[in-house]
Amino acid sequence: MERKNRIIMHIDMDAFFASVEQAENSDLKGKPIAISGNVEGRSVVSAASYEARRYGVHSAMPLKLAKKCCPNLILIQGDMAKYVRISKEIVLLYYNFCPAIEYSSIDEVFMDFTYTVKDFNEAIEIGNRIRKEVKDKFHITCTAGISYNKLLAKLASKLAKPDGLMVIRKEETEKILDSLPVGKITGIGKKTENALLSSFNVKTLGELKEIPIKALTQVFHSYGKFLYNAARGVDDSSVITPMEEEEAKSIGHSITFPADTDKIDYIKSVLELLSEKVGSRIRTHHLFSTVITLTVRYADFTTKTHRETIAETNSDKKIYETAVLLFNELYVRGRKVRLLGISASGLSKDNSSLLFKDKEEEKDQRIEETMDSIRKRFGFYSVNRGRVIKKKP
Repeated sequence: MERKNRIIMHIDMDAFFASVEQAENSDLKGKPIAISGNVEGRSVVSAASYEARRYGVHSAMPLKLAKKCCPNLILIQGDMAKYVRISKEIVLLYYNFCPAIEYSSIDEVFMDFTYTVKDFNEAIEIGNRIRKEVKDKFHITCTAGISYNKLLAKLASKLAKPDGLMVIRKEETEKILDSLPVGKITGIGKKTENALLSSFNVKTLGELKEIPIKALTQVFHSYGKFLYNAARGVDDSSVITPMEEEEAKSIGHSITFPADTDKIDYIKSVLELLSEKVGSRIRTHHLFSTVITLTVRYADFTTKTHRETIAETNSDKKIYETAVLLFNELYVRGRKVRLLGISASGLSKDNSSLLFKDKEEEKDQRIEETMDSIRKRFGFYSVNRGRVIKKKP
């Protein structure tokens, strides 16, 4: 018989990149450090230690500003290959406790304990054992959040940081959520916070809960349903294991811009990036797609989708060309774009039409395979096709 409640754990490493560097170099422990891809150039902070965060240093902050906030900041050249290696070793440790794991990012996972523990108390014991083993083996800390769905498990880990563990049980949900700022929920960013404040004078999740779903969808369209559910702690999404992801009906990625934009060159650069991410994931699973879907969300939250059926492909170039075609058909000139998304569906292992490639297609395939190999070792952003964003939003 199926359980009434799921038991989901979210584990998030604490300041992962910075903690790895401090663990390897004892001279850095207790000091404000920032990781960057290029400490000599005009780059940004990739990660900051908690000591640096106390000065206001945060990820995506320009290095010049970070040094101004924290004059004694120590800059460290990032080593993505090392972080990926350690991340994989940590995940292998997790598998000693749970078989159902979803890799959310390089430093966080979801784990579904619904059918491997008898209750939340046992999940708490395992969460603390995991945290201890990570600390003992890698000399870094992680935080665990446990609840009956992914949304609340991630919220729990966020509230328990750093080096903590928190549980949100069903009977506690309303009490915990109602007083929290809306921005505590993953998926509600600063722009949405401002829109909720200006449209409904809403600051907390309790206040958001009082807004009817009809009113939310009038302002935020389909995103309004997420806001309505989030205020109530409702989330039915599953923990997707790598095997289940391979069998998924679609593979997609989306990007929300830091600022709304109508710069076509910039938008096309983002479409190229998204095409590469989707193509890379398709090839990782040895799949081919026959349907490409483009999603465009405008500054007023109006969301439009358009799709095209194509010959089976797993080529970045074909996905990008189709995405640009769809964008040209869909886009209303002059309107500012908030979000872009590309997804590939109609997935199968059939690639019969690809047996007859021309020389240009074969060349593209070799390039993509080489890039996939590099990314597998050093991370997705370790290599690209020389993409240049000509105009900022």
